[in-house]
Amino acid sequence: MKQEVSDSRSSFVVWRLLKSSERRSLVGIIFLILVGLILETLSLGIVMPVVAILTQDDYQTKYRWLTDNLGSPSREDLIVIVMLLMVGIYIVRSLFLLWSSWVQKGFSAALSGRLSQRLFTIYLRQPYLFHLQHNSATLMRNSRNANVVVTGGIDPTLVLLTDGLVAIALFTLLIIVEPVGTIITLVAFGVGAWLFQLLTRRRIERWGDQRNLHDGMILQHLQQGLGGAKDVKILGRESEFLDQHEKHLKESLRINRVYSVLQTMPRMYMEILTIAGLAALVISMVLQKQSFTEIIPTLGLFAAAAFRVMPSINRLLGALQTLLYSRAIIASVYADFKLDAPDENKLVTGIPFSEQLELRSVTFQYPTASTPSLQQVSLVVRRGEAVGFVGPSGAGKSTLVDVILGLFAPTAGLVLVDGQDIQKNLRNWQNQIGYVPQSIYLTDDTLRRNVAFGLGDENIDENSVRNAIRLAQLEEFVSSLPENLDTVVGERGVRLSGGQRQRIGIARALYHNPSILVLDEATSSLDTPTEHGVMQAVQALQGSKTVIIVAHRLSTVEYCDRLYRIESSRLIEEGTFDEVVKRSAIKK
Repeated sequence: MKQEVSDSRSSFVVWRLLKSSERRSLVGIIFLILVGLILETLSLGIVMPVVAILTQDDYQTKYRWLTDNLGSPSREDLIVIVMLLMVGIYIVRSLFLLWSSWVQKGFSAALSGRLSQRLFTIYLRQPYLFHLQHNSATLMRNSRNANVVVTGGIDPTLVLLTDGLVAIALFTLLIIVEPVGTIITLVAFGVGAWLFQLLTRRRIERWGDQRNLHDGMILQHLQQGLGGAKDVKILGRESEFLDQHEKHLKESLRINRVYSVLQTMPRMYMEILTIAGLAALVISMVLQKQSFTEIIPTLGLFAAAAFRVMPSINRLLGALQTLLYSRAIIASVYADFKLDAPDENKLVTGIPFSEQLELRSVTFQYPTASTPSLQQVSLVVRRGEAVGFVGPSGAGKSTLVDVILGLFAPTAGLVLVDGQDIQKNLRNWQNQIGYVPQSIYLTDDTLRRNVAFGLGDENIDENSVRNAIRLAQLEEFVSSLPENLDTVVGERGVRLSGGQRQRIGIARALYHNPSILVLDEATSSLDTPTEHGVMQAVQALQGSKTVIIVAHRLSTVEYCDRLYRIESSRLIEEGTFDEVVKRSAIKK
């Protein structure tokens, strides 16, 4: 996929990302460009008659079509008329080009916003396995760089189209007026531009690749250093993260520096070519034995054309540089734009959970693994039961829970709820689950918003928040806070104890009144007294909720109705707590 993108022109790649309405808008913009081209040519074409009227006595012979259409006015009146006409044409041209630029920038801004939001949507709606296989820093970089599809693809393509057509039209006009001198000038410009691109093309592509790499590494080291601040401080590893960040930052800045300098080179380069071209024009006209009265209007036209076309050629070369420089970024996000992004808000008929959850011969193997993490697991969890999964680390307990949650689709076998496959309506099934992981992710926001995680203030149900707080046995803690539910808990809950974070996690899981509560080693990092307090809150839910607990310590699952023992990716035993402990000779 990456090869397919890198072998394509960035502008054509971007075209594939546009919706039909955006393509129509782009065609409309191209029409505006063509109208602007006509005005550009007209504004330049009037220069030569104006200069001729001012400097030549035989202007009436050369421009009879003009004087006849204006009623053969006197020279003074004609000068006034053509001057006012020239000013009017330039005013209309400038206003039209300003409006056209406003339309183009509006289109680019809207498209940039849509693509950025689209890529973020695609990433958030990917299966959980996708996020396990991709570095989050890379996804963040791509989301941030999605607008480069516009700034590095659409915008420079429009510049190529606009200024390319302007240059073609102006050179065509000049060829009509002075063929030999124009062709000499055109060859000089063409060869010069070709040599410039030849010498810089590969370097720019390489710099674009390197910048994309270094920007990703900068974000990765920032994320890892700040995300693991506690470990970094304890181990004294600040220098390593700082050194790595500085190394990639310096390289990124160095590349941006040389690229920025290179962007200024076309202007100076083209100025030299312009002066050389005008000199060649004068020499050519002198060698053709043209009189100075003939040379002056032509030279005036060429000077005006050079004044207009030189910025266009500068922008053309700059646009080509931008396309080359941005190609690596566009290539890195293009494949991700083609990923499916299912609309998870569309629910079909709900999956009832009135009787039981069944795993039927479930096998799961990670795509890059050589052996399955689960093999032929079959079990039944009845509604209202509390069941526990126990076993050594790496046995497959958490993977089994992820399959039940619908985060992983079984490689073989089925997960059924009252006989229906959960994969056929995953969103509805997950809406019935409350999940409490080992490490609770808390945002730097109020306690209320952390309980009603992912909802805007207008969508938060206050009664549901209060009920979840009560069931998680957090009422006393909340009442002790200075601002109660409006207290900010700090990023990742740094201002809370481990037990408080876990209880908030339970409250979050209970906010939407789920049928099933899943605790995935939710108390394994807590001390025994704190764990006991958290489990008391869970035990109070038994009977009203189906509870699934993954644990290392047997004390965590002592009150479960049934235990399942997992070892070496297989379900090897099931029974009551006492039965499993007795048969397995496990100490309580």
